[in-house]
Amino acid sequence: MKIFDYVFYKMYKSTSKVNDLFPEIPTIIFLSALLFLNVGSILLVFDISIEGVGLNRIYLIVTIILFFNFYYFLKNDKYRMIIEEYESKKNVPFLDVLIFIYPFASFFICFKLLKMANGQIGFTLMGLLFVEVLAYISKKKD
Repeated sequence: MKIFDYVFYKMYKSTSKVNDLFPEIPTIIFLSALLFLNVGSILLVFDISIEGVGLNRIYLIVTIILFFNFYYFLKNDKYRMIIEEYESKKNVPFLDVLIFIYPFASFFICFKLLKMANGQIGFTLMGLLFVEVLAYISKKKD
């Protein structure tokens, strides 16, 4: 789970630059959304439709992912231990680039598998890039 923790840490650092109030919550929600996109992409690769799975099961998958992540990171303040652990370690530039690309790749793959138009995909990815760059360059307000 070390890579999962590191992904959380990097997303948390980005989120905490623009969200002073409980940045762990939006980080967990965003990470859960990415994991759901990954699960959805796997289902699409195997040609399993939402109708085939059923809307109730989709809700169940989302609930399980959210519950797991909230439990994993919030139980005994594990997210604080993760932050403390990685604050003292040197950044790994290669991993940082992969983690920066991960949300874009997740959205892109899922949207391509859904056969969305390139314009829609581009617009969505540009919005995501804008949010990530804004979080990266923003200074935390004191």
